[in-house]
Amino acid sequence: MIKLIKKFIFPLFFLISSSASAGLITTELAEDTYISYEGYEWTWASPVNVQTYNNGSGLGTNTLEAPDAFGRDWMFIEGVDLELLFTALTIDMFKNADGSLITSVLYWNSLYTEIDMIEANFDLRSSVWNVIPIGFFDQQDTFYVRIAQVPEPSTLLIFAIALITLSLRKRAIK
Repeated sequence: MIKLIKKFIFPLFFLISSSASAGLITTELAEDTYISYEGYEWTWASPVNVQTYNNGSGLGTNTLEAPDAFGRDWMFIEGVDLELLFTALTIDMFKNADGSLITSVLYWNSLYTEIDMIEANFDLRSSVWNVIPIGFFDQQDTFYVRIAQVPEPSTLLIFAIALITLSLRKRAIK
């Protein structure tokens, strides 16, 4: 009986488990996919900045989701202050210690999975999400921004109570 299970069931499990498909990640961005700078969180969202983009490679058409897709609180970079901060960003800010890029491409794009690590691409960056391709400008890398998440007062209160309890417990033990 055990031989029968090994012969038929295990290969069946391997056959079924090998068929997987990938898709757009619709959950909140992981902490390693954006950086914090000057009270804002910045994410490198896409190597293009139009909703639908076909580069003629035959791979298909990429769909770039808007910054507020899936109920996320990301937005375009708007306002003079944000534009100034945007120009102050450098490519080194978006690099991990091992030299890999900090991006969130998998969260926003249907076709693209990474960004080419070319500094010239970083210099051709945009904060605008265009619905219609407009020539050369649709090949700019897209960045989104949001106000940095601050812990809620209740979370801070619970943390403070835990610290006080630990210190009182330490005194009671002595």
